[in-house]
Amino acid sequence: MKIGVVSNSKICIPLLSYLSSIKAGVMLYFGKSVNADISVNELAGLCRMNNIQFHAEDETKELYNWQQLNEPDIIFITGYGHKIAVKDLSGVPKGIYNIHFGRLPHYRGPSPVFWQLKNGEAQIGLTMHQLTDKLDCGAVVWEQNIRNEEYHTYNYINQAFSQLQVNGVAQLLTKLNNKQTPHFKAQNETDARYYNKPQLADVMINWDTMDAKGVLDLIKACTSWNNGAGTLINGYELKILDAEAASSEANNIPGTITIANNKFTVACINKQALSINFFNINNTCIPARHAGFYGLKTGQTFISKI
Repeated sequence: MKIGVVSNSKICIPLLSYLSSIKAGVMLYFGKSVNADISVNELAGLCRMNNIQFHAEDETKELYNWQQLNEPDIIFITGYGHKIAVKDLSGVPKGIYNIHFGRLPHYRGPSPVFWQLKNGEAQIGLTMHQLTDKLDCGAVVWEQNIRNEEYHTYNYINQAFSQLQVNGVAQLLTKLNNKQTPHFKAQNETDARYYNKPQLADVMINWDTMDAKGVLDLIKACTSWNNGAGTLINGYELKILDAEAASSEANNIPGTITIANNKFTVACINKQALSINFFNINNTCIPARHAGFYGLKTGQTFISKI
C-alpha cells in the first residue's frame, strides 16, 4: 500500500517513523509555512535516511499534482495549515483522513489543544476523521481522550498526540489490510463549536474575571509556545510560565502583588491567590523569587484590560 502523509509540522515525525518501520511505501508532502517548527532540510534528511519519498511545497496547488503523480492509496493529513479542496484530490481509493488534535465536533478549528487546555477540559481529545470540504466536519473513524493532568501544557499535549496518532493510523491500516470496513461515526452538528486561532486577548489574563484555576488553565495553554500567559504592569508585558494555587486567602483587589519571604503571590477573584514560580520578561525566564530585582513591589496591581 502506498501511503501519503501531508504535513507542515514536526508532529508528523512519529507517524513517518512508524510507517517506515512497517515497510509501507511512504511519501511525505511537506507544506510551506512561515511558522514551520522544523526546517525543510531537517525533514528531508530524516526522510532520506528512512527511504521516504519527500516533496517540499512551493505553492499550495502543488498538492493536487503531487497526488495525481504519485497516486497514494491513502492519505493522512497531520498538522497541515492550508485548506484542501477535496474534490481536486481524486482517485485516492482508501480515503483521505485528517488527524485533528481536538475532540470533535466540540473543538473544531486550527488550535484545538490551546482551547481545550484554556477551557479546563477534564479530557483532552484527539480525533481522526474523513477529510471533507467543510473544515473538521467529516465522519470520525478513530478517537482517543486523555486525562488533563496538572503537568500538561500546550507543548506536552502536542508531543503526546504526535505519538498517539500512530495508534489510530495503525488500527485503520490493520482494518483495511484485513479487508474490514472501518466504522464511521457522523458528527453531531448540534454539539459543534468552532474556535479561531488565539488572538492577543485570548492569551492575556483578566484578573477581574478569572479565578485561580482559570489563570492556571491559561498558563498551561500558553506554555511554552507563547512563553506563558500574558499580563500587563508598569507599561510592559510580563508572561507567567508556572504557578500554583496559594494556600492562604487573598483579600486584596484581584491582580494585586504580594512579595514576601521569597514568595511572589497575586490575588485572584473569590479571595483566591496564586503563587507564581516563574515568569518571562523580554524572552528571559526568571524565577519569581527575584521579582523585586525587576521593579515589582508589594501593592502593585496587574492591569486586566489591554
